[in-house]
Amino acid sequence: MTVDEAAVYIRNNVDIVEVVSRYVSLKKVGRNYFGLCPFHSEKTPSFSVNPGKGIFKCFGCGEGGDVIKFLSKIENVSYREAVKMLATEVGISVDENSETEKISQVLEEARRLMNGVLLTRSGALALSYLSNRGVKAETIGIFGLGYDPTRDFLQKALIRKGFTADLVRKAGLTNSIGNDFFGRRVVFPIENLSRRTIGFGARTLDETNPVKYLNTGETATFKKSRVLYGINQALPSIDKTKSVILVEGYFDAVVLSQEGFSNVVAILGTTVTPEQSRLLSRKVRRATFLLDSDDAGIMAALKGCFVLLSQNIEPSVALLPEGVDPDEMALRSRNKLSEILSAPVKLFKFLELCAARYFGGMRSPEFLEALSQNLRGLTTSPLLEMALNELGEKMGLETKTLQSFLSSRGAKLERSEEDIYNAVSKKKPVDVESIEEQMAKLLINTPELSTILVEDEYFYPYTPGLREVLDAIKDWDPERDTAEKYVELFPPYLRDLVEESMSENFGTYQQKEKMLKELLGRWRVKDLDNYINKLSSQLAESHDEGLLEQLQEVLSERDEISRQLQGLE
Repeated sequence: MTVDEAAVYIRNNVDIVEVVSRYVSLKKVGRNYFGLCPFHSEKTPSFSVNPGKGIFKCFGCGEGGDVIKFLSKIENVSYREAVKMLATEVGISVDENSETEKISQVLEEARRLMNGVLLTRSGALALSYLSNRGVKAETIGIFGLGYDPTRDFLQKALIRKGFTADLVRKAGLTNSIGNDFFGRRVVFPIENLSRRTIGFGARTLDETNPVKYLNTGETATFKKSRVLYGINQALPSIDKTKSVILVEGYFDAVVLSQEGFSNVVAILGTTVTPEQSRLLSRKVRRATFLLDSDDAGIMAALKGCFVLLSQNIEPSVALLPEGVDPDEMALRSRNKLSEILSAPVKLFKFLELCAARYFGGMRSPEFLEALSQNLRGLTTSPLLEMALNELGEKMGLETKTLQSFLSSRGAKLERSEEDIYNAVSKKKPVDVESIEEQMAKLLINTPELSTILVEDEYFYPYTPGLREVLDAIKDWDPERDTAEKYVELFPPYLRDLVEESMSENFGTYQQKEKMLKELLGRWRVKDLDNYINKLSSQLAESHDEGLLEQLQEVLSERDEISRQLQGLE
């Protein structure tokens, strides 16, 4: 079957909702399904899937198409590659001779060959090195680690398998003079989310070699800024916890995963990129940096916090003792590492630490300059807007003043300064604040109810008070904490509210659960009302048909939630 024939078959036989659901949490509203768009940052779902027509459409960024287009964009592969991936799932064969496909075949064979070497006499040195680094035999198999023993082993072996020297070079496996690029190095296969090998990282065994690590150069299949090492091994834990630990290098990811910190991935660079953050945003709500605690590591975490915020991911930073690597601590002091990761430094505490240590305080011109540099080029998001608003309050600056300075220094976000200011100032209507105050009282009274909000894919608290309550509840241990200790988990300004809420009678657990779900529904309606008003204003100015269609979809969703609310009352 040709690629075009397979594409026709796939459009007629593959369930687009099932494929999209692997990457986007969808909710059925009427005949269609809705969720947060994976291709741009948003808080109100504008991403729609129509199973009858077999298409998706985002009313926010304009992306749309069939199931092949979706997979091609989400996986960053070619149209032909997406067809082949889906064809394999439905059991049809495709005659595909593209160069990209051949490169993928070369990489898979190279992975198999280098992994096999570890079990031979030629791999003894590498196997001993991995053992000395604390890597177990089972872990080698899980991550597919390998070894290239000479400067020409891989090229000769691949040519014997029928691949041309030119193709091997295009796959990034040999250098410009024909030698193996990873010769005499331990190799770490790098996969995409489809578990296909797209490149390699490698560590020299020669300690006198100044170049300790190498990565595949940019090829048809590999772009370092768009991949995360260990993502497939970490996905089960990430899906369960909605959180991720971000480390810098291969051994950090491999050893931490081996030692039970299973939601760990490596960013393969000095800090997380916007592309990597977009990949994570489909899966996680919280991310913890576990980088070196030297100046370079702290500055990388500082920049990374804003990158994560731009994709609606809540960042924190776990600070190791200076001079200690994450993999070293995982092997020697696992319990201590677990303690550090369970109580990371929250965003604003980390910003205060950085400002005091490196910039002379949060109000210093140097810190403001660093802030503008770290924000440059990032898209905005509801979480980033609220973080900047709260940061302005902590710095003693009005939001508009802070945004004006950042704009003047070139840190221009996707929206204009005026748009951001309006978005931040209008995000806290009294009715939403009132709803969140009632939520806070219920959660303080019965902290077990917090899972209802934590597991809701659309909910994020606008008010600092509710955010503080949710943070405090995370640290609550009913078997350890007395009532007095429980109160101490909350910041001082909330203590009166805590004591009042603890003594209030809200009814049975079932009644409180129903009350919180009703509050969440009312919160969602108010949130959609804000969005509807914004769309209506835009439509009055532009008369754009796409905006009209989007407004109709959002109105339909609001009506559906209102009907559900009536059923709860």
